[in-house]
Amino acid sequence: MSIEHIQLIHDELPHLFQPRDFPAYWAENFIFEPIVYPDRAQAGGAYARKVERFGAAQIEPGAHFSKSSQVLSDTLSTSHAGAPIPYGEKNKTPPADCLAFYLPFHYFYPSCWGVYLLLDGVVWLAGEIIKRSGGTVGRLQAMRAARTFLYYHEAFHYRTECFASRLELTHREPLYTTGFELLYRTTFMMISCREEGLANASALIQTDRNIRSAAVNRALEGYVQDSAPGYDQGVRIRADFVQERCTFAEENQKICLPLISPKKPEVWRMAPHLFDGITNIKRRVKYVIPRGSPIAAHLPFRPPCQYEYHSK
Repeated sequence: MSIEHIQLIHDELPHLFQPRDFPAYWAENFIFEPIVYPDRAQAGGAYARKVERFGAAQIEPGAHFSKSSQVLSDTLSTSHAGAPIPYGEKNKTPPADCLAFYLPFHYFYPSCWGVYLLLDGVVWLAGEIIKRSGGTVGRLQAMRAARTFLYYHEAFHYRTECFASRLELTHREPLYTTGFELLYRTTFMMISCREEGLANASALIQTDRNIRSAAVNRALEGYVQDSAPGYDQGVRIRADFVQERCTFAEENQKICLPLISPKKPEVWRMAPHLFDGITNIKRRVKYVIPRGSPIAAHLPFRPPCQYEYHSK
């Protein structure tokens, strides 16, 4: 499948979408740099590789996270799964959605939807990996691990949206913007927020497969366990990921389609591909770099493309 399939859904079933406009100052505070291969050893694109090398030099294990996520949260003013979470408490571990975020195509198609990794979020998490590994993980490996983890966390929010879209195709009703979002909002920052637990579990699984480092794995597990409620369930959910995803699917179907008789969650094992991506989300990944950051001053950057900050 490809991006054209989202366009087809948009044309045939426009009532499933709720377009949202960005404010005019979306691009004033940040630079957006595409990452061609977010899950590979080296991020794709010469500029992205320079960004990571510079970011690695800025790592300070144990440092507090910056407040750039507050600016993004205020700018977007959204509460969907994967939306940027403001962070302002130094004594708390920022969860993944403080460090990266996802903009769903149900709201931000065709221009701005996709995965966004805050550069200072990747640098901060890389520092946590180094600190929690006792300094046994190198800076560049820590950057790669942090980038991979945050990408796969946000990619699970995308896969959830794809699952919702497949249910919408059969029922021709808006389910993602209603039932899916309702379940998320009513459980957010609670242990029962299964979507965030699954997103962290998926990120742990995929990062372990890509990085293959016991030290990185232990460090990320420690970070997940210290995260906010819901997010902190990732290590537990990882041990039985498929069953937890089945339960999550049944929970969403129940709230979206209450007239359908509930069944054992195991029935969803018959359709594991419902969570597959509709298109290649790896082509919709960008670094978010504050314009006032040291890297913006040291490296030349290209003006952002129109689709990066306008929804139409």
